[in-house]
Amino acid sequence: MKKIYKNQIRGFINSVVPITDKEWERFDRRLIYKEYQKNEQILHAGKVENYIYFLVEGVTRIFHYNKNDIEYTLRFNFPISVFNSYVSFISRTPSMVNIDALSDVKSFRISYDNMQSLYKGSALAERVGRRMIELLYIQREIKEIQMHSKTAEDFYFELANNNKDLIQQIPQKYLASYLGIAPESLSRIRKNLANC
Repeated sequence: MKKIYKNQIRGFINSVVPITDKEWERFDRRLIYKEYQKNEQILHAGKVENYIYFLVEGVTRIFHYNKNDIEYTLRFNFPISVFNSYVSFISRTPSMVNIDALSDVKSFRISYDNMQSLYKGSALAERVGRRMIELLYIQREIKEIQMHSKTAEDFYFELANNNKDLIQQIPQKYLASYLGIAPESLSRIRKNLANC
């Protein structure tokens, strides 16, 4: 099964930047398989992020607390995708976000030191790293625009359509937080969509 997962990761990376067999071998040697149980915290705010994770099964959530200790969900991660606290990972400063496993999670991770080693030894590895960061910023900007140009109902419908089975694993309060609405409003949205 791990071989299938690694093939999925290679396919993902290859979609970002075509990668040779030799380059993949260098990358593959540094990937470490890691599982998390449902509700396990993968990263605590205040800790420096030391890994990039390649999610192959399950759902994770990135969130933070504001100054009033109110929790805000920033992003959900679904297979096949990359996640971590990017600011912390790149700047080597304490993370401002937390990451939780919303379901049992299967992933591969690569350490900061191993990524730096790959970057030093390969221009292609640097290009892959740069492209992944570019894609993350594109996703972030798209989400910000959607949050201000679509209704919560439209945004929920799109999220549900793109992740039909996985969205059932996300508690309603986290979905509502992500959409910027109260859980009661999300209940109404779900009811309206069910009646359509």
